[in-house]
Amino acid sequence: MVGTSLAVIILVTGIVGLLISKQKRKKNKWAWWFILFGCCAIISAFINAGGLT
Repeated sequence: MVGTSLAVIILVTGIVGLLISKQKRKKNKWAWWFILFGCCAIISAFINAGGLT
């Protein structure tokens, strides 16, 4: 539960950072890393919760 909520927070932070950087027309590498890490963490939490059994 805690891991899933943390993953969602990281994913949302990455998406918001990406949207802000696109609005300012700048490249933002950390936002892409946050999005990637958030997706992997959500998948990991889903597997650990027994979602694929």
